[in-house]
Order: sequence, then structure tokens, then C-alpha cells
Amino acid sequence: MEEIRVKAASREYDVLVGEGAISEQLPRLVSGREAGQVVVVSHPHLLSLHGEELGSALCDAGHVAWEKRVFLFPEGEEHKRPVTVIALQELMLEWGVTRKGVVLAFGGGVVGDLTGYAAATYMRGMDYIQLPTTLVAMVDSSVGGKVGVDMPGAKNAVGAFHQPLAVIADPGLLSTLPRRELLGGMAEVIKYGFLYDERLLTLEGGSEGWVRLTEWERAEIIARCVRHKAAVVEKDERDLAGERAMLNYGHTFGHALEAATGYVTLRHGEAVAVGMIMAARAAEDAGKARVPLLELHRKLLSPLLQEAPSLEGIDAQKVIDAMRSDKKREREAKFVLLERPQRPLLVEGLPEEVVKRAVEETLGDLWPENS
Repeated sequence: MEEIRVKAASREYDVLVGEGAISEQLPRLVSGREAGQVVVVSHPHLLSLHGEELGSALCDAGHVAWEKRVFLFPEGEEHKRPVTVIALQELMLEWGVTRKGVVLAFGGGVVGDLTGYAAATYMRGMDYIQLPTTLVAMVDSSVGGKVGVDMPGAKNAVGAFHQPLAVIADPGLLSTLPRRELLGGMAEVIKYGFLYDERLLTLEGGSEGWVRLTEWERAEIIARCVRHKAAVVEKDERDLAGERAMLNYGHTFGHALEAATGYVTLRHGEAVAVGMIMAARAAEDAGKARVPLLELHRKLLSPLLQEAPSLEGIDAQKVIDAMRSDKKREREAKFVLLERPQRPLLVEGLPEEVVKRAVEETLGDLWPENS
């Protein structure tokens, strides 16, 4: 079991990574809570796959009637909206859940973000535990306390900083993850490689390479990413000093792609993979790169888009227009670019022609039918 301590200013907590971690660690975290004060938030299909393991852990802690406090909502980014949060919170009020309760976010990034925001705003704040079930969530979104929901055309436009009580990442849950989701998760792993950790750029074969890893190696890759995230959160919990902004590598372009395609065409990891290729092209075009970047990005990231659909009908201007609505924009969009791998820099504003070429040429390379 890997234990990584996140020393955020508002709360310190552990990220626990290992096979069987939920069965081993969750009972002690929820034992002692009053009956009816543990709420599970998840998707129906996910609970059908792994609900027995989760339920067993809750029963071990004395919560034998846990099924009476389950909130399920459909999968998809399009459901990460305020209306879903309100539906959850209304049920919690009906169930008599108090600030002494705890909410379990059992799912990927959508479940984690939405549950965390509901916990942050219910009765002005209550505990929640992240139980990530996707690779994207395990290596990135479950750690750091950024929670929120989407508004039309703006991802995570409404949100808060609310650190979890704990994060429990069980790589065994990834055995049922669809291949497309695993490929998208590898994009976030590679992001940490480009930003901080050259070793993470050496995993060969994309999702196939992940499958060939031992259980210990999978847990170690997740833990390496979490350690990098934890170090950044400790320095800049509320994204004020610029350090945490570096974690948005590929995300300014990627979030705009998601918005331009209605949050339903691309998975988050796929959008980030494309966004990093765009960022590499922009860094070279703007003269920020000190070494060639584009070919390395293509080599590592293009294989992760094998199952992504065509982006037919999406032109550069739609993406640029979506970028203008990005929540991180103040006066100008901020871009994380690389001088070289492991040397990121934050650039406020790029010439529009550089941004447009990066978007147009990348879309044309990856989906020639759009050219």
C-alpha cells in the first residue's frame, strides 16, 4: 500500500494506493459515523460492477443499510451540472444527512468533481471521500480539492476548493475500465511526464503497455503522479501563485475542444491529449520551445486517440471561441507551454494566429477529413 500525504493548507489527508485498498482502508474511515450518515454517489453501471466490494467494506464498518443512501446519475460530462447537485442535496436533506455525515464519490472525474462540490456547499461544508474508479481520476482529478460543475460552454465554471477527507485509489477497479477510458487516462500520466517526470514518458505501448505491468508497477505509476500533484497542491492550493496552473498543460486547448464538441464527443483524456499536441505546436511556432517538441508529442499521444471519433465539422474558430469562455481566462487565455520536457512555463496570451494554426494544423493532422 502506497501512502502519500497531501499537506494542503486547509486540510492534510492521505492518498492510499494499492490493490484492495477500498476493502482494507474504507472501513476505518467511515466507522463511528451514525447510521444513515454515509452517502454513496455513483453511476448505475459502475455500481453494478463494483458495488459488492464497496458494500462489503461499508458493512464491515457497521453500515449494513448503505443501499438506502445511494444517489445514482447517468454517465457523461453533460450530467455534471448544477441540477444534478441540487437533486443530490435535496435527497440528503430528505434522508436527514447532517454536516457530520460523509459522502463517498465512487466514480471517475465527473462523479468526483460533482460530489465534492455538493459536499462543499451542503450545510456550508461536509466531509467527502474520493474513491476514484478511472485512471484519469486516480492520477489527477481526485487529488487537490478542485471541485465543481459545468455551465453551458464553460467547463468547471462553478466550483470551490474543498479537500477530501481521504482518497482511496484501488488499481484493481481498472480491470473493467473500457479500453478507450484507459487510453484517455494514459494522457494524464504522460502529462505528468512532460511536466515533471521523464520516467513516465518511457511506458511503451499505450494501454497495452499498462496491461503488461504488474499490480505493483501500476500502483507505483499512480503513486508517482499523485506525489507530483501533492507537491504542487502543497505550494499553491488555491491556484494563486501560478504553480498549480502548470497542471493545466494541454487543458486550455483541451477544455475548449470539449466545449466546442458539446462535452459528448471526446473523453476528457482524449481532449487533453489533443490539447498537449496543440500546445507543443504553439510552443514551437511562438519560439518558446528550446528543443523540438511536436514529434515527441505526436509519438506518445497520437496512439491514445485510436478510439476517439472523428471531429468532422469542428473548425478552429469554434475552438477559439470556446477558449474565450474558459474559466481560467482573466484578460487573456493562459497557456502552459514547454521550453523542453520537465521545463514548463506559463504564458498569458499568445498571438491569435499562433493559436489558430496550432488548432487548425493539429485537427488536420489527426483527422485529415477536416482539412
